[in-house]
Amino acid sequence: MQATPGPKRGIETFILTLLVLAVLRVILQVAGEVPPAIAPIANVVMGCLFLGGPLLALFLAAQNSWDWKRAVQFLIFGVVLQVGCFVLKSRFLDQSGIPSQAINALGQVGLPIWCVGLGALLATLIKDRNIIVPIAIFLVFLDCFLVFSPLGLTQVLMKAAPNFLPAIAAQIPVASHQAHGVKIAPGALAGPADFMFLAMFLVAIFKLNMQGKRTAMVVIPTLLVYMLIVNLLHLSLPALVPIGCVVLIVNWKEFQLSKDEKLSTGLVALLGLGLFTWGMFQKPQVEQPAPSPSADVRGSVKFPRSPGTGEQDLVK
Repeated sequence: MQATPGPKRGIETFILTLLVLAVLRVILQVAGEVPPAIAPIANVVMGCLFLGGPLLALFLAAQNSWDWKRAVQFLIFGVVLQVGCFVLKSRFLDQSGIPSQAINALGQVGLPIWCVGLGALLATLIKDRNIIVPIAIFLVFLDCFLVFSPLGLTQVLMKAAPNFLPAIAAQIPVASHQAHGVKIAPGALAGPADFMFLAMFLVAIFKLNMQGKRTAMVVIPTLLVYMLIVNLLHLSLPALVPIGCVVLIVNWKEFQLSKDEKLSTGLVALLGLGLFTWGMFQKPQVEQPAPSPSADVRGSVKFPRSPGTGEQDLVK
């Protein structure tokens, strides 16, 4: 099956979009303040811009022809760029200065680059459109497990290393009330897994001549509304749920599952549901504080760790 030809400059437009967003990110943070009366509106606009922009860029990049060599190049370059900027910013620059903000913005460019590279690399393994169905279903349950279960990766990382996720996630600027007024700073976060798997689905959908443009037209505004819900409720929510649902609903007529494929898909769904159900009934891990030198070891007790998700919102 021949892949639908993508735009001649899809990759170039992808990179250009990310660079424009990086420049705008620095300008907004340098400007620093917004009038309190328009802060809610500013947050909605910035959220749509800094989440919708990278999502649109992924859509443009996904239309290009991808092979494993190009995907690996994007993966390596994006990881080096993001990690290098993080190390440079955290170790050698003033955290509040303009150079630090510029390096942070450049590091945010690296995130979608390696995500689309890894997503495209996974998409090269998808040879049949029907395999998308069990993949999407299982990822929905897996993401719910990772976000909601006490044993899930999101909960574990937010407790053990609360600074790790903000370092690798997509940062969406927000106008927040501080001591000297309403200032613009990094706020709500979007996990890299969301960009990676969305890129995987879009690359595979375009490669297999499915409803690529329609999928993007539905999934991008859906994720923007999802982000607004996250900000209003101040919760961590699994973004692969709307991504997987949109991919399946929009492309449902494209799938022609055989009897055996339907059976295997049902087993995958049961496996994912079982994993999520099992995870939700697990108790949070407990830790035993180290006794002080004067304390009697026999009198020590275990205290449960807080199940909170941290100060910042996260669309996992």
